[in-house]
Amino acid sequence: MNRILLFAPLALLACSQPEPVFTDANDVRDAIMQIENAQFRAHVTNSVEASDSEWEREVSMQWVRTHAAEDSTYDMAWILEDAFIQAGDTSRYLSRLWGNELTYIRADSSKSIDPVDPRKQSNGNGIGNYYASLTLPTVLTDSIWWTEQVGDSLVALEWEHVLPTRSTPEQFILISTSIPDSTSEDFHPDSYDVQKWAFQAPHGLPVRHELSWYRGDMGYGSDMTIEWTWENVNQPATAGAIADWTAPDWAKDPEPIDPEVAGGGGSEDWFEEAMASLPAIGDEAPALAGLDLEGEPVSLEALNGQLVYVDFWYIGCGPCMSALPHLAGMQEEFGPEGFTVIGVNHHQKAETVKRYLNRRELDVPQMMLDSLPAEYPVVAYPTWCLVGRDGRIIDRNIGYGEDTGAFLDSLVQVYL
Repeated sequence: MNRILLFAPLALLACSQPEPVFTDANDVRDAIMQIENAQFRAHVTNSVEASDSEWEREVSMQWVRTHAAEDSTYDMAWILEDAFIQAGDTSRYLSRLWGNELTYIRADSSKSIDPVDPRKQSNGNGIGNYYASLTLPTVLTDSIWWTEQVGDSLVALEWEHVLPTRSTPEQFILISTSIPDSTSEDFHPDSYDVQKWAFQAPHGLPVRHELSWYRGDMGYGSDMTIEWTWENVNQPATAGAIADWTAPDWAKDPEPIDPEVAGGGGSEDWFEEAMASLPAIGDEAPALAGLDLEGEPVSLEALNGQLVYVDFWYIGCGPCMSALPHLAGMQEEFGPEGFTVIGVNHHQKAETVKRYLNRRELDVPQMMLDSLPAEYPVVAYPTWCLVGRDGRIIDRNIGYGEDTGAFLDSLVQVYL
C-alpha cells in the first residue's frame, strides 16, 4: 500500500504540463532582442491562383548581429545559401556578408566581391533577392519592428498564446489584418491583406509566417508561407563560422573584361538599349501571329488596314494589370472606328488568361504565343507598339503610369 501511495505523486508529476516561458507578447519581443547569432533553414512556398503559378525556395543561413547602428537598425553578417526550385530545376546561390563587403557566388559559380551598406539596400539587409531576404526575419534586424506592429492604426491585431504541452512547444501567434481605407482610389471590397506569425519558446524566434493578400481591383494576389528551423541559437560556433568563411573551391573569378569589346563596362541605361532593340518608328511592323483565347489563328497581318495597339503583357506584372481596364475602354470606344487592341502573352495559358479577364469583366482581344519572335526582343513589361493602318510602327514605349492612358487616347485619336 505504501508503494502505491509513493508512486501516485510521481505519476502526477510525470503527467504535469510544462511551465509557460512567456506571459505576454513583450516577453517574446525581449527574448528575440537577446539573439546575437543563429543558424536556420527556411522553406518558402508561394502560390498565385490568378496565373496558375507555384514555386518553392530553400534558404539556409548563419546569421550574426555585429553591433547596434543608427536608426535602430543592426549591422549584420551572414552566410546565405539560396536555392530556387521550379518545375524540377534548382538554381543555387551562395553569398557572404562580413563588414561592408559582400561576396556573391552565382549559379554558374562565378564570384563577385562588392562593397555594400545593408542599411541602404532596398531590402534593408543586403540580400539581393526579395524572397530570400524575407527569410531573414525583420525582428532580428530592426529593434522597432515589434513597436510598429502594435502601433499601426491601419492594422487590426489578434494575439493567441498557445500553452506548451508534453509534445508541443509554447507559441505566441500574431495575426495582423489590414483595415481597408474605403476612401482610397484603390479601395475594393474584395481586397484583403492578412499576415500570421508564430513565435516559439524559449527563444521567441518565428517558426512560421503566412502571408495572404488579394487586390480586388486587379483580380490578383498570392499566398506565401515561410517555415523556419532554428539551430545553434546564441552559440559562438555560428559567429566563428562566418568570420572564418572562405569561398568554396568551385567558385571562380569572373573573366576579365576587355574594354575594347565591352565599351568600358556595362550599359548605363538599360531603358535606352531596350527601346533601341524594338522595331523602329516608321518601319514596317514585323510579323506577329498566334492563337486567340478560343484557339483560333490571329495575326497582325490579318489586321492590316486597322490601327492596332499591340500590348506585350502577363498576369503578375503590376503596370500591365493596371493598364487593362483602360485598354478595354479604348477597345470599346475606338473599336467601331477601326481600332483594335491585341494583348500578346507568352507567359500563361489561354484558359488562365481567359479566366482572369472574365473575373475582371474585361474584354481585351488576346494573342497567345509559345515564345516571342526575335523581331520583338521585349525585356520589360508592358511594352507596347502602335501600328498604323499601313502596317508601320507609329510609336512604341515601355511601361504604364498615371498619365499613360490620356496620352494613348490622344495618340489613337490622331491616327484613327
